[in-house]
Parts: sequence; C-alpha cells; structure tokens
Amino acid sequence: MKPRIVLSLHRWIALVVAPLLAMQAVTGGVLLFREDMAEMGTALPHAADERVAPISLIADRARVAFPEDRLARLFLPRDARHPVFAQFETADGSVRHAQIDPVTAQILTAGSIWRYPLEAALQLHFRLAAGNTGLVVVSLYGLALAVISLTGLWHFWPGTRRLVQALKIPARTPERLRLRMWHRSAGAVLSLALLVTAVTGVMTAWPSLSFAAPTPAPPPLAWDAQATDAALDRARSAFPGAPARDVRFLPDGSLSINFRAPRANAIAVDTVAISTRDPAAMTATAWEDNGALWALSLPIHAGAVAGLIGRLLMLAAAGGLLFLCISGPLAWWRARRKASRK
Repeated sequence: MKPRIVLSLHRWIALVVAPLLAMQAVTGGVLLFREDMAEMGTALPHAADERVAPISLIADRARVAFPEDRLARLFLPRDARHPVFAQFETADGSVRHAQIDPVTAQILTAGSIWRYPLEAALQLHFRLAAGNTGLVVVSLYGLALAVISLTGLWHFWPGTRRLVQALKIPARTPERLRLRMWHRSAGAVLSLALLVTAVTGVMTAWPSLSFAAPTPAPPPLAWDAQATDAALDRARSAFPGAPARDVRFLPDGSLSINFRAPRANAIAVDTVAISTRDPAAMTATAWEDNGALWALSLPIHAGAVAGLIGRLLMLAAAGGLLFLCISGPLAWWRARRKASRK
C-alpha cells in the first residue's frame, strides 16, 4: 500500500499549477512550428533569391518606427519573401517590434508584442512577458511539473509485469470513473516525456536569470553604417555560406551574429562576436563548441534533436499536457461534488 501523501502531493501541486501549465502547453505547441507559421502568414511579393538590402540600411529604416528606443536585434528571414523582424528596447525595459521589407527596407508594421501573436507566445512561454520575475515563476512551475510527473508515475506504477494491463481502461468502467482513468493512463504514458520537458525547460530558462543589481547601461556609441556592414562582412567569413539568423546590436558598438547551423539541428547556430570599431577583435564559436547550458537543453526541449519527428512528438506531449491540465481538475471537482451530496 503506497502512502496517500504522495497522491495528495501530486493532486494539490497539480491543481495549483494547472492553469499556467495549460498556457505553457498551448504556447509551447505553437512555438514548435513558430518559424513555419510566421512565414505562412507574411509572404511578400519578392522572389526567394532577390537581393536584400544591406543590414545597415534595414537598421536605419527600422529606427524610424521607434526613434526614441534602442534597436536591439534584427531577426533575418530565410529568404526575401518574408520580412525582417526588429526588436527594440524602451527606456522602461519593455520591448516593441517592427516588421521590415528585406528588399526595400520599408517598415511594414510596428507595435508591442501583443500585435505579434507568435512573439507574444514566445515571451509568455519563456518568461510570462514579465522579465526576470517571469523567468523565476516559469522555472518554479517547471520544477512543479517534474514533481507532478514523478509522483504521478510513482503512485501509478503497478510493476513491469502488470504495466500494460494497468494502462487499459475496461469497457465496463462506470461513466463517473472514466475521466479519472483516462487521466491516470495518459499521465503514466506521458510522465517521462513531461519530466524531460520540465527539466530541459528549467535548464533553458536558468542561464537567463539575473540576480545581480542592474547597472546603468553605457551611452550608446554613434551609429556607423559603413563600419557595421564591414563588421558583418568579416563575421560572415568565419562561417562562409551560412545564412545569418539574427544580429544583436550592443550599446558598446559591438555585434553578436547568429548563423544558422542546420548540420546540427533546426535551431542550432554558430555565433560571431565582433566590434564595429575594431573588426579584428572577432570571436567565432561553432555550435559544437558552444558550452552554454541552453545549447544542450533547448534542442531537446523543442524536439529539434530528432527533426520533424521530434517536433511532432513534442507537439503530442504538449497536447497530452493540456488534456491532463483539464481532466485532472475536472475529475477532482466531480469527486468533490459527489462527496458533498452524500
């Protein structure tokens, strides 16, 4: 007889965190195909191989959208048929965005993250759109999901020989118990996948947490378009033929460029850090040499280590988590309602 404290721990933690885990399941499922959906909804009247404008021109035009804010990053499309996505940082720490035609460098749209559902899904999933506080909360909920997965599996476990039989839901099961049994069996099947999702999610979020007191940013250096393009050309020489995925513009005038590295997986990047004031000061890091914790955890968390099949499996896990977040509280509520009638 297993102690009831394990089931109580599983139940009460799950009831508390179910709403946020449901949101994580929905946003996580969307993000598995984020780039594909973004491209489907933003086709431009250009040929795929049409020549794109220089990054310095795109950056210059982007600043017109929010001239009082700092241009922090440009996300570059895979071809000219889709817009550049610009990210701005405001004085109060919030973020705004703009879409820019990569060929004409004209601003197409501009606004907060709520104007861009896929970006909103990313920020909600990663940090609840709430900065460092959101990262802490998401990390705690990831740990809660790990505890829920382990306690649920431990309480369910019937032994190896009886495993298949225990997962079955007999046809004669009373209607009032079916939902609970579906919840139990689905949770048992998904427990290991959800445990991996929870652990890798925490591993991905943790490196972005900052517990140090914020320090004033140095005043940004004067914009030098020619130096920026020269630095980008030199950065491309580190990984010839690799398309740039995004460019970060740092206040000290340096750039951090991520180049796509599909040889590893769909989200892998080779990185170059370079100064626009001294292009010789360049550091190139191949994906295989990236020792950051997120570089290990994120491809697993997003299913990218197994290509399309991996993403589809993670989508199934997200759907299963959403079902558990609904069926668990609903089964508990039904049981409570029945008990109150006695």
